[in-house]
Amino acid sequence: MKWPKVFAHRGGRRWAPENTLIAFQKSLELGCDGIELDVQRCASGELVVIHDDDLSRTTNGIGLIKDATLPELKRLSAGAWYDKEFSSERIPTLEEVLELVAGRLVINIEIKNAPVSYDGIEHDLLAVLDGYEHKDRLIISSFDHNFMLRLHKLQTGLKLAVLADGILVDLGEYAAKLGAKCWHPCWGSLTEAAIEDAHAANLEVNAWTMNEQRDWINAAKFNLDAIITDDPAGLKQLIERALQVDVIKF
Repeated sequence: MKWPKVFAHRGGRRWAPENTLIAFQKSLELGCDGIELDVQRCASGELVVIHDDDLSRTTNGIGLIKDATLPELKRLSAGAWYDKEFSSERIPTLEEVLELVAGRLVINIEIKNAPVSYDGIEHDLLAVLDGYEHKDRLIISSFDHNFMLRLHKLQTGLKLAVLADGILVDLGEYAAKLGAKCWHPCWGSLTEAAIEDAHAANLEVNAWTMNEQRDWINAAKFNLDAIITDDPAGLKQLIERALQVDVIKF
């Protein structure tokens, strides 16, 4: 059985506060194949890594990301809500994450563009990525498919992914229109037939968010390309045990 790659969702929310440098560092140390992260734009124009457009859930601040400058955001704790040992964690910029990872694993960058809309964020993204030497280790995704189309039309050469809650009609044709090489569906809506259809259209299938062992095993049976999970350590342990059994059988 070929196991899917392991992508740490928001850096792996079961071992560290989501979307923080410590979470991404732990993903590197574990040997994950990739991380998934979320990007918003703050008032001073920088791209910052945080899931919600509102500060209240994962920081000790209030208000919207779009209304706060980077210096204001950097004064907030992005980890105290999770555990006091992470109180010193700050909201990272996308540049800081790129510098930390430095091509050692794949980064799935999800651009958040709703309900808050960030006009022209595709240009901000390209400006940040301009000097990054490991663009071949990036996947760009968004639920905003108009953003994806605009990015595709800029002919960046970046690997793009169709991010969707459910199964899309004529997926191969739709992905081609967006210039996408990957499909990132919700695991709960996914079928083995849909995965086969996506592979027939030469699309990688990386599903989210998968946290149960039975789903990980089914994902391997269905030839999923990558599992995006909050529990990368648990998934890695399962894969290691399974590989040991295969060696013993051999």
